[in-house]
Amino acid sequence: MTSSALTPSTATARTDEQPRSAAMALTLRAATDADRADWTAFVASRAEGDLLQSWAWGEAGANEPGERWARLLVADAGGHIRGVAQVLSRATSFGRSVLYVPHGPLWDRDGDDAAEALARLLTGLKAHARDDKGIVLKLDPRGSGDAAADAALRRALLTTARPATHDLQAPTTRTIDLQADDDPVAGWSKDARAEARRAGREGTRVRIDSDGDAGSLDAFHALLAETSERQGFRIRTRDYLGRLAAPLVASGDWFLALAEHEGTPLAGAVAPRTGDRAFYLYAASTRDKELARKRGPYAAMAELQRALREAGTASLDLWGVREPDDETVDASWEGFSVFKRRFGGTPLRHPGTFDMVIDPTWHRIRDWRERLRRIVG
Repeated sequence: MTSSALTPSTATARTDEQPRSAAMALTLRAATDADRADWTAFVASRAEGDLLQSWAWGEAGANEPGERWARLLVADAGGHIRGVAQVLSRATSFGRSVLYVPHGPLWDRDGDDAAEALARLLTGLKAHARDDKGIVLKLDPRGSGDAAADAALRRALLTTARPATHDLQAPTTRTIDLQADDDPVAGWSKDARAEARRAGREGTRVRIDSDGDAGSLDAFHALLAETSERQGFRIRTRDYLGRLAAPLVASGDWFLALAEHEGTPLAGAVAPRTGDRAFYLYAASTRDKELARKRGPYAAMAELQRALREAGTASLDLWGVREPDDETVDASWEGFSVFKRRFGGTPLRHPGTFDMVIDPTWHRIRDWRERLRRIVG
């Protein structure tokens, strides 16, 4: 998982804080396996860092058909990581590719060298995309919660990229402070709390898997397959789920809640951690109407949040929530957003998705093909 545009360095990138000068030279290079611990620490240390820029995420995707992953980093003269970008490449027609940096790039936005770090990452990503015969490189960094800072970030990205016509990740979400109350459920809506209590009366029980138990993964993936068929979305394979779980189990960051009634799986949710932040990555439930009355999703969410809080997790990102009457977000997301909004949380808007056009001719051809596909259905 290295970039042909960059030469790996033997220097070790560290994230421990030491005095830095804005004049310190920054170096762009491909990350190697030796950088894993430092990369992980850097992503965990940044408020804008999340699962999609974690080493584990790229590692899980590396064996997926049609996916190629590369990792670039910027380090200062002392070897401290100042920015990272994990980039996915997917092949298209005629040997071309489309590249994507999910919830990235990620850099120290508060440092004296922040502008230089971002500039070097963008330069490196563009070189990598050209070597990959890329048509377009898509970027969608996470929001910081500071509207002024995010507006400045948008202006910086617009010097080299253009706003994308659609988002690849949800443009808005909510984050729940898991340490605000002794019981996270206290922040839920009245109706949601009542549903969780009813689940208990119905005999619904929840087990938390943090060990990557094969039986739990099998049961959850079966529920996920049910849900995808019912709601019409694609899912990852069971093997992928296991590959994602393995390194997160090793680091103590894997949390799977499985709600059951008399041994029958009702609902489940996966919320892996990056640093002290968890992400409500996957959720699924049975289509059986009788079993649905056992309120499995509410029971799973309640015990998931309690387990995360007990483990010292600071927050849970609900991973995409449309706010009521927000016309900037696809209205089709309203259904699952109604469910998620019942758990409270603070709204967060991301800066958006940006397209860095690598090959203008092929980009126009691809754009025409996409428009034609939408017209003919």
